[in-house]
Amino acid sequence: MSFFLDFCARLLYAYIVMGIQFKTDKRKFSRLRQSLVHLTDEVRQLVDPFLSDRPVIKGSVYELKRKCGKPGCKCARGELHRRMVVSASEKGKTKLRVIPRGSLVEVESKVRRYQKLRRARTRLVEVHKKILQVMDDMEAMRREEIPSPVKKRSPCEGQKWIW
Repeated sequence: MSFFLDFCARLLYAYIVMGIQFKTDKRKFSRLRQSLVHLTDEVRQLVDPFLSDRPVIKGSVYELKRKCGKPGCKCARGELHRRMVVSASEKGKTKLRVIPRGSLVEVESKVRRYQKLRRARTRLVEVHKKILQVMDDMEAMRREEIPSPVKKRSPCEGQKWIW
């Protein structure tokens, strides 16, 4: 990660040092540069949750209410059995895992951390795309074409020779 941030800092410095021709271009380039700084700051913030070693649990927590099917049970009269579960996709199928009694707070905390990681990852992809677009725009503003060689006319060109 340090390499990426160092790379971004060096790239930003390279963009700052170069020259832009027109005042309007300088303003636009300055805005792009500021945007790039803000985006790289956001990257640092988004990476923070990934640096933690605290455990996470994939899924969502919710309360499951069910009937057991026994004719004399309270659930047959409408008072359903309640259990807290974690729902998560595994190999394309949704699996439910019952949360042991007394572990609900801990499991919910781990699930929230997982969801925070996933949101940060999604946002990181979006920010990465924006960074690339800003860099492309900055590059386009700096790009020059190789000047075409001036075609020299030969002393005889354009003259009519009479033989």
